[in-house]
Amino acid sequence: MTLLALFTVFGFMEKSKLAVHNLVQKVGFFGILACASIPNPLFDLAGITCGHFLIPFWTFFGATLIGKAVIKMHIQKLFIIFMFSAHHVETIVKFIGKIPSIGISLQTPFKEYLEVQKKKLHHKPGTHVKSDSNLLGWIFEKVIIVMVVYFVLSIINSTAQSYHKRLCKEKHKKSQS
Repeated sequence: MTLLALFTVFGFMEKSKLAVHNLVQKVGFFGILACASIPNPLFDLAGITCGHFLIPFWTFFGATLIGKAVIKMHIQKLFIIFMFSAHHVETIVKFIGKIPSIGISLQTPFKEYLEVQKKKLHHKPGTHVKSDSNLLGWIFEKVIIVMVVYFVLSIINSTAQSYHKRLCKEKHKKSQS
């Protein structure tokens, strides 16, 4: 079956997967760089494809580093600056007000929320802005702490097991000699 025939049979996802596969296989470093630079869910597929084709680690890592840390970061930064500039935010608030029947009632809490967020981000050094305690934030914080503690304990446990295994091997060698 030819490539053109495959494209007519496949759906969008299959076409996307095939395109990423061909991009990584044919273009290599620059294909990986392209996949890493654009916010897309197919980068994982590009990584798997690189593993399948035994692309050298440093080629994959270099392209990923440049793509994610340089190109993608600048694209996202410019998007955030553009979207959250004062006049764009005001336009969004106006559009919320135009939603039939609920727009006006949503507009005021949304404006208040944005003002609180602006005060949190734009306070003078040395001053502290009172933040409302959030149950979800508190729970999330505790989950992260538990995960970090578990990770540290697993590292300690793994190190202890390795040390014990090494001691047992040395003891076994001494007993055989």
